[in-house]
Amino acid sequence: MSATEPLPPGATTGLPLRVGLRLPPPEPPKLSLTVKIFLTAALLILIAVGGAIAVSAFRARQVADAKIAEDLKRSGPAWESFQQTRYAAQQRALAVVVNNPGIIALMSTPDPATGHADAATVFDTLKREQASGAQADFFVAFDPEGVGIARTDKPLPYSADLSRVPTVAGALQGAQTEGIWLSGGRLYDVVGAPVLEGGTRVVGVVVAAFQINDEVARSLKTLTNAEIVFLADQGKPGGPPDAAMSASTMGELGASVRDAIRKRSELLAAVFRDGKNVGPLALELPEDTYLAYFLPIRSATDQLVGATVALRSRAKELAAFRQIQNIQILVGLLALLVAFLLSYLLAHRITGPVGRLVRATEDVRVGNLDGADLPVESKDEIGILARSFQAMLEELKEKAALEKYVASLTMTVGEDAPTVVTGGGPRSTAEAASRSAEPQVGSLFAGRYEIQAVVGKGGMGIVYRAHDRDLDDLVAIKTLRSDAVSADPSLLDRFKQEIRLARRITHSNILRTHDLGEANGLRYLSMEYVKGITLKHLVESDQILPLPVALRIAKQMCAGLAAAHGAGVIHRDIKPQNILIEPTGGLKIMDFGIARLTEDRGMTATGTVIGTPDYMSPEQARGLPLDFRSDIYSTGVVLYELFTGTLPFEGDSPLAVVLKHVQEKPPAPQSRNPKIDPKVAAIVLRCMQKNPAERYQSVNELYEALTRVTASAAA
Repeated sequence: MSATEPLPPGATTGLPLRVGLRLPPPEPPKLSLTVKIFLTAALLILIAVGGAIAVSAFRARQVADAKIAEDLKRSGPAWESFQQTRYAAQQRALAVVVNNPGIIALMSTPDPATGHADAATVFDTLKREQASGAQADFFVAFDPEGVGIARTDKPLPYSADLSRVPTVAGALQGAQTEGIWLSGGRLYDVVGAPVLEGGTRVVGVVVAAFQINDEVARSLKTLTNAEIVFLADQGKPGGPPDAAMSASTMGELGASVRDAIRKRSELLAAVFRDGKNVGPLALELPEDTYLAYFLPIRSATDQLVGATVALRSRAKELAAFRQIQNIQILVGLLALLVAFLLSYLLAHRITGPVGRLVRATEDVRVGNLDGADLPVESKDEIGILARSFQAMLEELKEKAALEKYVASLTMTVGEDAPTVVTGGGPRSTAEAASRSAEPQVGSLFAGRYEIQAVVGKGGMGIVYRAHDRDLDDLVAIKTLRSDAVSADPSLLDRFKQEIRLARRITHSNILRTHDLGEANGLRYLSMEYVKGITLKHLVESDQILPLPVALRIAKQMCAGLAAAHGAGVIHRDIKPQNILIEPTGGLKIMDFGIARLTEDRGMTATGTVIGTPDYMSPEQARGLPLDFRSDIYSTGVVLYELFTGTLPFEGDSPLAVVLKHVQEKPPAPQSRNPKIDPKVAAIVLRCMQKNPAERYQSVNELYEALTRVTASAAA
């Protein structure tokens, strides 16, 4: 078989056929919806996880700083307690020295040449005491007048009178004293005690000095749980402070602390000049941030000579949290990876159905209505959209089926031959011409309408096809015969009623009425001209309509009636003869000649029966007041005929048919058409309930029921 040779009938390739154009895939966007959703979800996850870590880190830092600040502020009382304990120990060590009989004898026996104790002997004796375990860094001996005799760490350059220094003056009064000295850029704890002869007479004073060194700093660190730095002020009196390292627990990092402090002149002034406790404040060191608390140190003469600095490392304080945070980050990264994967899968799950909708839309755009892959199984908004799209496809399929079905029938619409637009028997052109008042084919009627052909005959007159010169368009002219007016005086009122009501309704399924006029004593209506056949002709074609065709017709009827009911108009004569089917599958409801408004009570008196017996509702047959549900009953009769091919009731006379509508239940549609869909049969029977309250209460409800049939048929 050649490439161009057609397949023989019934042959198949084994592959599903796709009929119609195949469009190339649409140009992909620069950033697909999947990627956008993924990136958005990933960004939100990243912000959430990163934000949680950032907030927890910030909060942890706040808590750590607050804890450090609270602990550092307790350094002041701890320092005071530490000093008192240290002073007590130093006093005990000094008491051993001043109570030494040799020291007492030496200090109470002056040198005849100088009148004071011998300086060299005192120096040697104190040196021996220092070496024997007194642990003082140096001793200073004073005579009873407070003049220095000897100092063990270095010779006294001159005889200094320190009788006014509190640590010396108090001892000269017989008391034990303590204080802090700044000497050689170092800070010392000093304690003083009198040398008493006979236990009462002060013969001199010995002062012991203990350097505040790294060991002291470490002892204080143990007590305060903080790094300790002792600073000595080497600045000249009246000049700017000059902080020097005296002792530290921080090793080489102590120099960095000193340098960081030296850069802050306002801090130095507050501590070394104003004597203020300062802190806690942050010191940025090379590898860490420390919070520092400054305690000024005053000498025995109440001079500011240095400061104790307690420091806590923020990193060490946060070490435990950092471990937890590292675990959080690790878990967060793993969670991010999982979340990214899930977000991608979620994005793909969301956009997959959207992609199916896009492909289905492309197929529909070129007329491929079958085989559209729609995500109708989805339970979210995408599923709702897909099901709505599927319903639209089914509507299009029904429309296409109706067009095909109508096209398959023999139609003479648009020719000069009689047509089947109305329910009465056609009137020939010659017969119409015999009446002098009637317009003639080829003549100009009412000064504007060129009569082209007789279209049909209705209950009130003849329908012509004409060309409207003023509008340059084809129109239908419906005349009211004078003999009909004589036979039925209400006909003219109904003629006026038709245009009055029909013009209130604007809808594609309602035949538009243009104007009411009179020419040569002949009343006429001008209306929209539509090529087509009546539904009556369609159902009388000796075959039951296919389900899609019938559903399409039924739903268009509902749409047109919904527009009429929305305008407050009850048609009151719904029947296949008043429903026109266009070659394109469109539907027009026409002939509002006996229609009325729901609020209009003057058109038909109570007890007057008007309508078509085969399609008349029970309440209409009884002459009772009507509402929209009467049209729903008549629509149900039309649907019965549409889906079964027969009317529900037949009789020897119109009255017999009317009585059956009033008294008898309609036969089951399955008895007339065994193949009818049970859902359709139930819809028809509900429309035809005798009690209006048991019918559909609006054509919208009926339309929804028919739509569900379409959806179930598609499924």
